[in-house]
Amino acid sequence: MNTALNKYTKEAEESLYFLSKKVDIQKAEKLKRYINTQLSVYGLTSKEQSERLKQGFNFFEDSKLKTFKIFDKLYTESIYFEVKNLSFIYLDINHKHISALEQIKILPKWVKTVDNWAHSDNLSKFLSRLLEHEDTKDEMFKHIQKWNKSKFMWERRQSLVSLFYYSRTKTNYIDFEIAQQLIFNLIKDKEYYVQKSVGWALRECYNVYSDQTYSFIKKNITNITPIAFTTSIEKMTLKEKAELKKLRKKV
Repeated sequence: MNTALNKYTKEAEESLYFLSKKVDIQKAEKLKRYINTQLSVYGLTSKEQSERLKQGFNFFEDSKLKTFKIFDKLYTESIYFEVKNLSFIYLDINHKHISALEQIKILPKWVKTVDNWAHSDNLSKFLSRLLEHEDTKDEMFKHIQKWNKSKFMWERRQSLVSLFYYSRTKTNYIDFEIAQQLIFNLIKDKEYYVQKSVGWALRECYNVYSDQTYSFIKKNITNITPIAFTTSIEKMTLKEKAELKKLRKKV
């Protein structure tokens, strides 16, 4: 490893490898299968990762932004699941100290190396904030529009989960008509994880636009796959669930 930033990546990888010596190999393999990733997995818990980050690394700078840019390198260079996670953990702790305008220069690029639902969901948390933020919402929406038509499965997934993430964490929401069209574009997508995102987006859209989302699902009852349907109705009333399930049986 030649560059200073590569040296920092090596430091993080070696540090987590040291911690993983106590981990049962079968535990690591089970986690790898669960998140369905091609990355190497140490098998460390979220708590273990967070505690190691709190101890700090030699590459930590006084500037939160400079440190975040190093974590950008860690995320894009490392082949280890938990090392990439460190970047999310650091940003979660320090996002208020890094402007949305700086975050949007970096975060949309991270989707290029996503290969599992856990990293996809973590990334959506921050991208949804950029979609909500006044300074970055227009640029972020352009990314979402592009990803919605992408050949890369994880970009398509990102285009839906990032719309609301968990709606309870938002104060401003994308318009229903816009969300509806983006969801409809992928409603028949053949990829399992994209279908999961269709269900996620509909569920969170229902939390914000209940009547409109219910009508959308009812109208598209024959188009929504079982994978997406199960998730989409999770937050509905028992009466609404029963009505939609009955309608699906008729078609």
